[in-house]
Amino acid sequence: MKTLNMLKASGILLFSLFILWATICKSQVSYFGAALLNSQKLETFKKTTTLFTLQYADYAELQKFDQAIKKNWTITPYKIIKPEELARYDTLSNYSFFYFDGYANKLDSTKNVNVVYALKLVSPSKKTKTKEESVLATVTLFADRSTNLQIEIQDATTGSKRAIRNNLISTLYNKSNFLNWSPGFLKGYLKQINDGLLANEDCNLDYQFYNKVRLPELTKETLYVPEYIKQVFSSKLTLLPQSGVVLEPYNYKLKFASYKELDSLILNSETNIKYVVYTQRSNDKIISVYDSKDDKIIYQRFYSQSPNFEMNDLSEIKKVIVSLK
Repeated sequence: MKTLNMLKASGILLFSLFILWATICKSQVSYFGAALLNSQKLETFKKTTTLFTLQYADYAELQKFDQAIKKNWTITPYKIIKPEELARYDTLSNYSFFYFDGYANKLDSTKNVNVVYALKLVSPSKKTKTKEESVLATVTLFADRSTNLQIEIQDATTGSKRAIRNNLISTLYNKSNFLNWSPGFLKGYLKQINDGLLANEDCNLDYQFYNKVRLPELTKETLYVPEYIKQVFSSKLTLLPQSGVVLEPYNYKLKFASYKELDSLILNSETNIKYVVYTQRSNDKIISVYDSKDDKIIYQRFYSQSPNFEMNDLSEIKKVIVSLK
């Protein structure tokens, strides 16, 4: 989340790896329960204790993060640890891990940078090269430009690969700013992963989906929009959407809210709100709407080659609502 604390995460390198290309996805939260079911790795995972690592600045809000995890993480016991503690579990088989990672991939002439919060299962041995490492789930994060640039150029950087990699991981835990990251947001992400893995399901390719019952409720409810969306949109000074077509405005109730206000509402079991999460991934974006009543996604749309937030993104939500009325 926010920065500070320059403690070096020297042990993290032992547990960090580039995500397998097969996990590249167009869904902001992805999980691979069905794909791993036949290999018995999913059943192995369910017998582990899951270790959550956070950015160093997040530990100032440890109680809120613990509240978010406790609410929706039921598939395994869990423990929140510091990033440098990961190395202690390098040769233990009864743990799984949530950690930050970044990688770049190229499809045709397009290069995408991916920053993720990933869930990994390790089948370790004393010989590092013989470890089996399986990614069970990922959350795509909207990172700041300097983080994306570091990931983009790391393969072309000369010098020790270990040092380059260690520097990236240290950046992710110490310096990076993830716009779609907070205790409240994490609560929603974990709901998708937890329930998806429990159901032995996959979710890794969803261009658009919506809840036909809940989405129309926005005609009478307020849609909460994180302030970072307003700030990112304003900074682009975009007069027209990329398509050049201006859709009918979203004229239902909207409210811009800070991280603090959103977390307070999302983590409060007595308040139910619907809120937007905007995720930018290189040249793409994902617009999601969550319902804090049970932390399910009720709308999501993937936009290729259109990374910037536009007011049309909200108009598209209205367009779907009108079609369902």
